[in-house]
Amino acid sequence: MSAPLRVILAGGGTGGHVFPAVAVAQALEAVSPGVELLFVGTERGLEARALPKLGYRLETLDVRFLKGTGPLGWAMGLARLPLAGLQAAKIIRGFKPDVVVSAGGYAAGPVTMVAALMGIETALMEQNAMPGMTNRLLGRVVRRCFLSLPVVEGTLPADKCTLTGNPLRREILALRHERAEASEGRNRREEFRIFVTGGSGGAGPLNKGLPMAFRQMDEVMARKLKVRHQAGRGRAAQVESDYRGFAGEVEVVEFVEDMPGAYRWADLVICRAGATTLAELLAMGSPALLIPFAGAADNHQEANARTVVEAGASLMVREDELVTGRVERLLAGLVANPESLDKMAARALTLGRPEAGEIVARGILELAGR
Repeated sequence: MSAPLRVILAGGGTGGHVFPAVAVAQALEAVSPGVELLFVGTERGLEARALPKLGYRLETLDVRFLKGTGPLGWAMGLARLPLAGLQAAKIIRGFKPDVVVSAGGYAAGPVTMVAALMGIETALMEQNAMPGMTNRLLGRVVRRCFLSLPVVEGTLPADKCTLTGNPLRREILALRHERAEASEGRNRREEFRIFVTGGSGGAGPLNKGLPMAFRQMDEVMARKLKVRHQAGRGRAAQVESDYRGFAGEVEVVEFVEDMPGAYRWADLVICRAGATTLAELLAMGSPALLIPFAGAADNHQEANARTVVEAGASLMVREDELVTGRVERLLAGLVANPESLDKMAARALTLGRPEAGEIVARGILELAGR
């Protein structure tokens, strides 16, 4: 009997990196029973809170984010890289992985680069059309690149790339097609549910702009709304205060543990347009109003959103339109004509790629010679 497959999933920081990695871990457990998994991240990232609750082992590195931190931040981050490399080498020697996979984020670079230098099979996962700095560097040394979207030409070696879609957790996949059932027996013209999320860390423009938009809605229309708003750590009290004067019902929380349940509950999701969020919405068949992050590298979130909007699966409002009344007008139209949500949901389901996690898992098995 051969030894169990051993895989390190490196990276994290945000849900956009952590949750696709979890989805691949779940897929590996399904296609390779007995697989031994180790996540490597940082103490500051979402992985430090989320992974222990899911029962996964996590090791951490002392590594800092570099991009956008200024000269001092770059200097401090670069000074820590040798230590992070030594920590990564110690973890790799102790775990003895067959394959190391970069999920993107702070810890992905040192672990994946050290593994490649040690002769271990390596791969990366890229969620966006414009790869980040870490994955552009890693693309030169890894054996495989698993892509959620086609990437900008020249950013990653084409001969290493496989378009898989964005891996989704089994909690999301289990609820595929079920969102519509949650609305059965309810009159959406009388009770219209909206879930607002700016991602695992919240989003300032959404936290500020959306309560203002809701407050300015026609009172009769607003009374039909039930809003759940994920504000981010330490931001709930301010956001709750900003909703004062809103005629509908609102619940403001820092963090939502059960995102699949929140998607299922909502008639409409208002959110960013990150690749992981979009993949989850499409798989769930969840109609959405997308507000792309204006500061995203190369404006990739707006490019992501336009692809989905043009397919009829979502609506989009830019950040600079939050103060124009456009949100209020769109919401009023949806509340008055909830049947339009069903059309968006149907289009979303046709675009989802629920098989992505299994494709990546089988690619990892091939790298390991299994």
